[in-house]
Amino acid sequence: MCVASSARAGVWGSDPVVGIVGDYATNPALLETMSHTAEANGALLLDAPTSYIGDGVGFYVIPSFRLSSSQGYSSLASDYEHLTLKGELDAERNTLTATAAIYQDSSLYQDFLSSGSGYLFNGSTGVKRDTLMADLNWDRNLTERLEIDTDVNSTQVKYGQAPVGVGTLTDYRDTNIAPTLSWLSSERNKWTLSASVGRYNSFDEVFQSSESRSSNLQVGFVRNLNEIWSLTASGGYSRALNRQNFDEEFLVIGPEGQPEIAIVPIREESAQNGTVFSADLKRKGERLSFDIGASRQLAPTGYAFLSQQNVFNVGGTYTYSDRWSFGASGYYLQSKNPQLQGGLFTQTPKSISLSASWRWTEFWMVTFAASRITELLQPPGISLASTEVSIKISRQFNHIKF
Repeated sequence: MCVASSARAGVWGSDPVVGIVGDYATNPALLETMSHTAEANGALLLDAPTSYIGDGVGFYVIPSFRLSSSQGYSSLASDYEHLTLKGELDAERNTLTATAAIYQDSSLYQDFLSSGSGYLFNGSTGVKRDTLMADLNWDRNLTERLEIDTDVNSTQVKYGQAPVGVGTLTDYRDTNIAPTLSWLSSERNKWTLSASVGRYNSFDEVFQSSESRSSNLQVGFVRNLNEIWSLTASGGYSRALNRQNFDEEFLVIGPEGQPEIAIVPIREESAQNGTVFSADLKRKGERLSFDIGASRQLAPTGYAFLSQQNVFNVGGTYTYSDRWSFGASGYYLQSKNPQLQGGLFTQTPKSISLSASWRWTEFWMVTFAASRITELLQPPGISLASTEVSIKISRQFNHIKF
């Protein structure tokens, strides 16, 4: 790392990519209905990551667009517009990174892993999701073995209205502060001590007074088993206080003996306390790479309060030749979502995905993909499923300097 110097000019560059994708899904919104829900859509993809690299300075502009033939946001191939700005300053012992992003996409974009299925019961569909994100990260090397990293981030998400069906998602803000202390105990081992405090609150008209205030403390361990295998694990304890303020009307007898409506402010509180953990085993080889992970965390998902998510995932890639590569992945998610009325609404999506990529020429790539997702809603015990197949053709252009 080095201190920025005005004596050395930086370089701007861009790596544009254009592509087209065709997608067919039997039930993209995972609806519980006997009507026809299959959709086939096409879309144009445009990416133009642009960067400025100087002496100790980096600036990145990352726009990404998808222009779809589908109307609305109920398709897995619906429109999206993503713009990310990132700046980085490097000094001898310090790295400061600032990131800002604005996204517009579908509530189905994350494939149910981090933003819920969104809308329940017959006639429901995915909706527009607007996201604003800001992140500031400071990393400082205290000594050759000791390092401290502090991250402050905030995310705001707003959902559109469902044309039909019962909406379950709420607009929210999620803000967190997370310091992490790392100690390199040996060439292959690293220990970490991390903490975080955060506030998750809704700001729409219905749930404007609901919030979750959370904190957690975790100890972690990173072990490089050899040149291609690594193990990362952490565990600790998390606390979250859920709070809702609302007004309730009561019929009372007034001073003159006449019935009147009295509005009484009420506060309801509940807690989500328990262990959190994360474990990941990775193999990174020249041809075969894969990772296996499991975790339990409290996550912002668009429900009234933070959701407890238990996730198990596995994924791998295999490079068969210079032209062909293959990938496979799967996950199981159990998301326990606290409800305003009390109790839990539990989601358990499971997914398996396969892909094959063919490098047609130096610049052209063709990717075939297939996936199957199933979900059991508890309650009321409804089984849902969807199968998706897609083909994407993309063209990578030469690096452009300017």
